[in-house]
Amino acid sequence: MKKVLVTGGAGFIGRALLREIVSQPAREITVVDNLSSCTLDEDSPINIYGGIKFIESDLEDFLLSNKESFDEIYHLASPVGPVGVLKYKGRIAHTIIDHLYNVAMLAINSNAKLCYVSTSEIYGQNPIFDQPEDIDKIVPSKYTVRLEYGIAKLTGEIMLANLSKVYPNFKYFVIRPFNIVGPDQNAGLGFVIPRFIKQALAGEPITVYGDGTDKRTFTDVRDITRLMAAIMDSNLCNTFNVGNPDNVITIGELARLIKKMTDSSSEIQFIDPKVLWGKDFEEAWNKIPNIDRLKSLVGDWPKRKLVDTIDEILPEEYFKARK
Repeated sequence: MKKVLVTGGAGFIGRALLREIVSQPAREITVVDNLSSCTLDEDSPINIYGGIKFIESDLEDFLLSNKESFDEIYHLASPVGPVGVLKYKGRIAHTIIDHLYNVAMLAINSNAKLCYVSTSEIYGQNPIFDQPEDIDKIVPSKYTVRLEYGIAKLTGEIMLANLSKVYPNFKYFVIRPFNIVGPDQNAGLGFVIPRFIKQALAGEPITVYGDGTDKRTFTDVRDITRLMAAIMDSNLCNTFNVGNPDNVITIGELARLIKKMTDSSSEIQFIDPKVLWGKDFEEAWNKIPNIDRLKSLVGDWPKRKLVDTIDEILPEEYFKARK
């Protein structure tokens, strides 16, 4: 029986991951989450499936009291979201690095393989649109809350690489997701697609930040978690961009697509996001991944088209908007 730990497993990515791994044979799954950015509703896999032990706790408290060893660890717990990270300013780096170090030491002491979910934010303002894993990272000169998040995630990657030199048997891999989307994503944390859908369904203005020319590579969360589980079950230990370059779209085009798909009468407004969220808010730069490494080691895999993912989310969001 393999013992699996999922930190932050009640959240958006965690829910999709649990649905992916719960059917794997001989797995005993423990989920730790403080529910700071999500709720444990009746549709959560934690409540639906048997064999999942849920511990509501801050991660540091769990790690201090934990006496168990694990075989596989998925580390998802983190501040998240363009708006969600703002309340953690000045604490983001401390939280991300401390949590990761302690989870890594648990993995090392347990001889467990670790999956670390990093972010595409680590690329900084590199002007190259087709961003491979090993390209130099360019740190912007303007220090922002969002930059604290991205640099902390990158520092975490560097820390894991150096820990593997100290502990040669330490096995881990890093996932850098590009603009995840899918069922259960929280519009309140600033994620653009659920926000646009809610606005369109309510007949409210669809608010596009800036001039709408920023490009994003939207990737279905289920495509990402399927890869995470496959890599965990393999001998691969590497850093992977995970994104779907077929889904590249500007934010302005996205607003028009969702307006059309919802048959909405909403107008599209171009606004300064700082008016909504305050001076600490920063919009991201273009994020378009190079996934050649992933394809060379894992092979190609079925990837959901953006319109199909949006079409699947619409009934869920339509229902929620009218509760």
